[in-house]
Amino acid sequence: MLVDRLLRQGAMTELVGPLSSGRTSVLTLCLRTVTGGGGLAALVDVDHVFDPRSAAEAGVDLRRLLWVRGEGRRRDALKAVDLLACCPGFQLVALDLGESPPRLSLSAAFRLRLAARRSGIAVLLVGARRVLGGAAALTVRTRRDHLAWVGPSHSPRRLAGMGIGVHVVRKQGAPSPVDSERLWWTT
Repeated sequence: MLVDRLLRQGAMTELVGPLSSGRTSVLTLCLRTVTGGGGLAALVDVDHVFDPRSAAEAGVDLRRLLWVRGEGRRRDALKAVDLLACCPGFQLVALDLGESPPRLSLSAAFRLRLAARRSGIAVLLVGARRVLGGAAALTVRTRRDHLAWVGPSHSPRRLAGMGIGVHVVRKQGAPSPVDSERLWWTT
């Protein structure tokens, strides 16, 4: 299952894709899986786009989620993730970098990977493009496959659902991209 691959304990995963590609939906699915199973999760939200009401409606247990708002300060958000990755007790530490992820030095990426490995925490970075490079155990790209609309074609229609594709871009130890999966969300 996709979520099991994204939430590998002691490893870092990147979830990348353009706007409206489903990356936030996949992040919410990961948060729901962790908190619904009784685990603790932390989300560092750089651009303050996390919607707790929608997340709760999607099944995320907000009582088991630490939400850190970055207020646009990307460097501080990276420091917060580095600190949280060293804290025992979390099953997942996620960082939503938004549309303009910062450059991450190779040493900082590998330091974060070592912190995740030592603590056994799954670290998930979500953004428009890759920033971890070779430090990521897995890099997954999302894309919107199609939209489903309801209503007569001659009048305004309502969005009924969205199909997204999830494609493995890089997997540590694999010689080439190895996997893709289709998901479907309904509104």
